Amino acid sequence: MVLRFRDLVTAPGGTMQEHHEVIKQQGFVWWGWWSKAGETIADDVFRHLKERANGDPLTVYLFDSGHNRVYRATCNDIEWKTTHARFGSPDSKRSPLYYKGQKYLAWFNFREIVIVQEDPAVLQTLTCLKVDEFFENPPSRYTPFYGKRIDSPEELRQQDRTIWFVRPFKGGDATHSVSLLDPDQVKPAHFPTHVIESPSPYVALVSDLHFSVDGHHNFPETSTHDRFDLGQCIETCLLDKHVESIAAIVLAGDLTWKATKDEYELARAFLHRITTWSKLRNYQYVICPGNHDVAFSDDPSKKGAAITVAPADARRAYEDFYESLFYLRPNEFLCSGRRFLLAGNIRVDMVAINSSLLEQHKGAFQGHGFVGEAQLRHAAEQMGWDHDSPDHQPRAHRVVVVHHHLLPVTYREEAKSGALYSVALDAEATMRWLVKHRVDLVVHGHMHQPFVADIWRPIDTAKPQEKWHRVTVLGMGSAGVTTEHLGEVKDNTFGLLDFSHRDRVQVKVFTVHPTNPSKDLWSFSAHGCEDD
Repeated sequence: MVLRFRDLVTAPGGTMQEHHEVIKQQGFVWWGWWSKAGETIADDVFRHLKERANGDPLTVYLFDSGHNRVYRATCNDIEWKTTHARFGSPDSKRSPLYYKGQKYLAWFNFREIVIVQEDPAVLQTLTCLKVDEFFENPPSRYTPFYGKRIDSPEELRQQDRTIWFVRPFKGGDATHSVSLLDPDQVKPAHFPTHVIESPSPYVALVSDLHFSVDGHHNFPETSTHDRFDLGQCIETCLLDKHVESIAAIVLAGDLTWKATKDEYELARAFLHRITTWSKLRNYQYVICPGNHDVAFSDDPSKKGAAITVAPADARRAYEDFYESLFYLRPNEFLCSGRRFLLAGNIRVDMVAINSSLLEQHKGAFQGHGFVGEAQLRHAAEQMGWDHDSPDHQPRAHRVVVVHHHLLPVTYREEAKSGALYSVALDAEATMRWLVKHRVDLVVHGHMHQPFVADIWRPIDTAKPQEKWHRVTVLGMGSAGVTTEHLGEVKDNTFGLLDFSHRDRVQVKVFTVHPTNPSKDLWSFSAHGCEDD
């Protein structure tokens, strides 16, 4: 429990001082619960806590909401009436005098109360739990605060309550801050149901940024008078094209070179640089990992290196990066989804799937692509794509982001005995899933070569005489890797999706360079969601 209190009937600091004095003289003190209207005894929870307190001492936190101080109390007993009637202290000699004649719903027996620290960071070691029975008129209206770490005293103060039920924070709990006054706030989720609205019709596309601390990124970390960082180059290019705002930014994997913490910090700095002018919120990022983002060896950039890192460790740096952006650990697949409403009431669904799912093995090609049926099934279910509206009703544009290729991109790959190549192992299975769920556009990276193709397939492969669907496949090249690692194009590139035309998506691809102006590389129209 966390119990809230203030010095309402004593001088500042008097509440704690008087309880300390009783403990010093009597060995323990009875603390009365000053409940608010609408709060009541949650009998099952109180019985559970009383049993714990009667066995081993129970830790209870006391939050002084007037001074932002947190205390830790050792609780040995809790008393209340089964009728929920109010009553006086179980032992008036062992309660501060100001309780005399006062009756409360419950009393807590404390043998020790110590201040934790002036800065109540201890709150961030606790996660709030939902207990509807605590309220006379359930359910609780504080749903956004449950299942997440307490972020700050301010987060507690905005809730009109006097007890929080908590447990220790653990991995997987959300870590965001909640403000009841923020109408645009999105509750952390891998596939939030909240629709993110934007007055912009544009979505920026970047892939294979390859931020590096040892020279594999083609741009300086920060701009100088004669060389510009990648974020500034993209901003300058878009503003030159009169694109003054974007609704989202898509990152199609390989944010790093070796998946180190320092490289992920550079990736975060890039996103911060982009958002300083675009004003994007974190949930307007759509991100999937690439094979360089999961460190199956000491150096994932070396494709034939021996496996030296366990699978759980391979994901950790990316998981930490993901949590820093979205306030919760990623799911088992490292996939996610977003729903957008763009300018002109254009609906866009975006799903980022992880094609670096395979556990690698010593002697095998590092980072070979594989998506997996379970992940595809999970993503479709989370987005509601398994329950499509009838064909005559409008649906959202559907965009899928993946790192590895689903079609050959490199003009000719070198034949090597025992080697595995760039197309994902289950590319055809993934392509059939895209067609089945009528995805309009799939965006990928990986081989640092821009690429585009339209695929026209029957929705049901067993019935090719019936309805067909077209998918545009767009390879983004590399936005940030050095020249020697670029594909045939030999330019760094990034892209822009324009959804201002309801029946199609305008795709533009630009070059980007630390010293030279951007150039238009490609511009074409992909089919829209009404083109089946």
